[in-house]
Amino acid sequence: MTLAAQALLGELDATLPQASGSWRDGVLRKIADLFVSGAEFYTAEQVTLFDAVIDRLIVGMDSAQLAELSRKLAPIDNAPAKVIGSLARHADVAVCGPILEQATALADVEIVKIASDSRVDADRLAKIAARRELSAAVTDALLARGGKAIQHTIIAKQSAQISEAGFARVIMGLNGDKDLAAATAARNDVPPELRLWLAKVLDPQP
Repeated sequence: MTLAAQALLGELDATLPQASGSWRDGVLRKIADLFVSGAEFYTAEQVTLFDAVIDRLIVGMDSAQLAELSRKLAPIDNAPAKVIGSLARHADVAVCGPILEQATALADVEIVKIASDSRVDADRLAKIAARRELSAAVTDALLARGGKAIQHTIIAKQSAQISEAGFARVIMGLNGDKDLAAATAARNDVPPELRLWLAKVLDPQP
């Protein structure tokens, strides 16, 4: 980070303790809008500075303010990583939801950590499952924590990558769910050895 950027953050750190909530909210809106309007042109160093500034400004913000910020940043491919991660872990689904569902800037390792948390709820899992692209690591975590609805969503999403262990979890837990079995069989990435189990479910022999 440049000396100028460090100086700016130093000034911000000195100002924030005395700043009113309305001042912080106004500055946050302006900084967020400035970032969104030119995100594609910013260098990695500039994005890092935005990250540091916004991360300081959001301390103490209420859920409504953070939800607005989340909606603005979620579609941005190079959104500030630290802020995105903080919003993704927020307790209010109105705040974390847009990030979990849309943000390509949210690393898979963070998504897996959130999906694997024993306290994660169905709403968060559903938001993650609705992402346009799902890696095998993410679907493994979703299939381990989610129920039938999550399984149906993932199996139906052709762009979702599913590991052999993920397919095995779904197939071994079909419990007569013919619709899920048929949707699974329709995928072309089911391992051959597991397809034999599917055949038994779809066409059981007397």
